[in-house]
Order: sequence, then structure tokens, then C-alpha cells
Amino acid sequence: MSQITIMQLSDLHKEISAFPSNKAFVSSIISDIARYGNDKIHIPKPEIMVVCGDIVQGSNNPDFAEALHEIEQQYVEANDILNQVSSVLFGGNKHRIVIVPGNHDISWPHSRRSMEKLVSVDPNLNNFCRRPQGDIRQSWADFSFYRISDHALYDQRFVPFARFYSNFYDNQRTYSLNPEEQYDVFRFPECKTLFVGFSSCFWNDHLNTIGMIHPECIANCYNQISSGEFDNWLKIAVWHHDVHGIPTRSDFMDERTIQFLIDKGFHIGLHGHLHRDEIFEVKFSADQSLKMLVFGCGSFGATREAIPLGASNQYSILEVDRSSNRLRYHLRKALEQAPGLPIWMPGNIRQNRDKSYIDAHLRKHIIREHKMPAKSMLTRELMEIEILFSRKEYTEALIKLKTMDQENPFVRRYIVECFCGLDMDNELINFIQKPKTVTEFAYLAEALWRRNRIEELKKLVETVSSDQEIADSEPFKRMTKKLADRGN
Repeated sequence: MSQITIMQLSDLHKEISAFPSNKAFVSSIISDIARYGNDKIHIPKPEIMVVCGDIVQGSNNPDFAEALHEIEQQYVEANDILNQVSSVLFGGNKHRIVIVPGNHDISWPHSRRSMEKLVSVDPNLNNFCRRPQGDIRQSWADFSFYRISDHALYDQRFVPFARFYSNFYDNQRTYSLNPEEQYDVFRFPECKTLFVGFSSCFWNDHLNTIGMIHPECIANCYNQISSGEFDNWLKIAVWHHDVHGIPTRSDFMDERTIQFLIDKGFHIGLHGHLHRDEIFEVKFSADQSLKMLVFGCGSFGATREAIPLGASNQYSILEVDRSSNRLRYHLRKALEQAPGLPIWMPGNIRQNRDKSYIDAHLRKHIIREHKMPAKSMLTRELMEIEILFSRKEYTEALIKLKTMDQENPFVRRYIVECFCGLDMDNELINFIQKPKTVTEFAYLAEALWRRNRIEELKKLVETVSSDQEIADSEPFKRMTKKLADRGN
């Protein structure tokens, strides 16, 4: 079987009795599927469902026991609705539903209890807070700093989700509390398709909103799926957080993570979190002929207040034909209705002139066995560097990086970030010398400014002014203004 149809939904945000009836809500989905054949664009019935996180709303109740009870009841509601969907769509086969956690699936009661408020505040703590992999958190609610003092309890913030996960799959699947093991593999041999569900909530808690997949999860997953058994299979990665954000946002995942997923042979990425649809293509920096198609799903159950202006509740359908390497993505949106009683219709996709679908292609060779030994070796080394970064072991990371190809853009970026983490401005200046990107210019210019090497900075600005991309950038304009304000 070369064709497969996938229903993608995300952000259920299930609350206790949020909908008048789970049965009525499921009925709305079934009614929509029945309309697929009557639409101008025919859509096959889904064979697999992917749920991209935020199964429940969570609880902000300050009472630990009451908050856990609220979360538990929300998961009971979510379990009921997904069981009904499984029964109607897949004859009760729950293993045709792929589930990953989202930031709302993190137990804030556990993360709160795992942290201690710092009495004496070091002025440098603010810099530590900017590193999402660290133990220090800053709370704007009470203008205080907190430290994760009980890591075992901190890891238990996944306990409510893990219980739901095990219950839903009738104890045939479990969810680990160890961050490096928070992924699961779903195999569909009849269509040679493999899904891997990742947690993008590594280090995510009530004070840290940044999305991140533990590097060892990708490495461990690759060890599991790199055998010849899965050669020529379609590989789909699933996580929660989106990967693009404006400067005022911090709750998204670093797009560089997708580079690692591409190198591991994944062809498609599915995520949620943004509460609106998002479609984009990421090319592999080491080989531009390789790419990943990424589809962000709108919110399935969030309230009107939580949905971006102009959007509505949504879900998506993906048709994949491996024989022709074609993919068609359909958007379904909910009409304005009473809560819990949606009517789903074709939605408008901005990237395709407001049509309700968009066609894409998977490159032929990307479906075949993924063999890039030299580049894969480099990516494995970079994965080790990422792990060292998560531990703030910049000196050890720098030692390893200096033995690698320093013309590689990822290697260069990591070296620069190591110098920054170690406050080695002079070494950073000597390393970059002539910036190749806007980012490198920004790092170099700021280092020269901090060291009061103004004449060198002026010469740098003059030299790069002929590079249109850098000259049009905000870092260039900002530095030019700082020099002008300084005078002489």
C-alpha cells in the first residue's frame, strides 16, 4: 500500500466539562469525515491520527493536591474523547493514534515544588536565566530567582501525562520520566511508514516556556530506527512546539533541531502549539537537495480567547502517495457555533491563495535509504556538542569543536557561542575576523564594542556595508547608530 491518509490535530486543551458532551464533539468529526466525499476535493478517510500535544489545559491551582486532581480529571475527559475517536475511526485500535505531550501537559504543581526561591541574588543570575538548559529560573510575577533543587521531583512533572499515556494504550505503551528517553516509535508496516513522537518539553516548566527536544532522544531514536528494516520507509517526526517566533516570544523550538531530524532521515515534521496552521520547508544545510516538510496544526479545542486573530479551531488532513512522492495537505476549520458543537468545513490556506489544500512533493531520493556517512558523522559529533551545551560545559565543547571543520556553519556558530558563554571576547574577535552572516556580524560587533576597540569596529562597519544582507539587518543599523551617538 503506497497511499496513507493522516489526520493531524493538536491543542485539545481539554478541561473538566469544557464541552457539553464528548459524544457530540466526536460526532462533529464523524460528520465532517462523511462530507469528505461530497467536497469538490475528495479526501480519503483517515487511517492514522496524530495528536501534537496540549492534551489538557493543566492547572494553576496553588494547592498541590487539588491541582493534581484537576489535571487527572482533565485527562479522564481527554481519554474518553480519544477512545471514542479510536472506536469510530479505527475500530478501537488505539495504536493508530500517535500522541506527544505539549507544554500544557507539564504538571506545574510538580515544577513549582521542585524549585527553591533564592534569597541572595547574584547579579550574574540574569545571564544564567537566558540559558534554557540551566537550573536557574526568573519569575516576573514576584521579581525573584528560583533554582531547581530537586531534579527527581522536577522530572515528575511528566507523571500525569505518563499515567494518561499508559492508560490510553492499555499499558501496552509507557512514557518514561527520563528526559533522554521521552520518545516513542509507531510502526505501520502495511504502508512502510514510521512515526516518532518526541517531547519538545525538555526543561519546559511554569517559568521556562522554551521548546526543546533532548538531543539524546534523537540519537537514541536513530539507533533504534537505523537498521535495514526501515530502509525505504517514510519517516515522520511529531513534536509540539513551533519553530518560528518573533522577538517578544520565547516559547518556540530552535529550528536547528530540524537539521538533526533531516540528517536522521525524517521526511515530514508535524507540530502544534501555534493555534493556527503553518506550512514551511527546511532544507538541509549540508546538502540542499535534502529537506523536511513541516506542517503546524491549528488548535482543535482551545477557547476563542486563545486563538490568534483571524484563525479558528482547526485540524488537518495529509494524503501521502509514496509511489509518486506527492503529498496533499487539507485544512479543516470550525464555523462559529455554540461551545462543543462545531461544524467543520474546508479552511483557507494563506500560502496557496486561500485554497483549502496545498500540494507538495517529497524528493525521490529522500524516500530511499538515507546514506550520508561523512555528514552523518559530523552530525553525531554536533549532537555531542549540543549535549555539552545543555550542561553548560563550554570548555569541553570548544575542545571538540576545534578538531572539526570550522568552515561548517553549525561548527562556526557553536564555536562563537562557546566563546560567548566563556566571556572570551578576544578569542571570538580573532576567530570571526570577517563575518559570513548577519549573526556573526552581530557577535563580532558587540564584542568589539565591549572591548572598546572602536577603530576596529568602525573599520568592520565600513567593510561589511557593501554586503547588502548585513547592511540591511537590524544589528548593523543598531551598531551604526551606537557609533554615531558615541561620536568622534
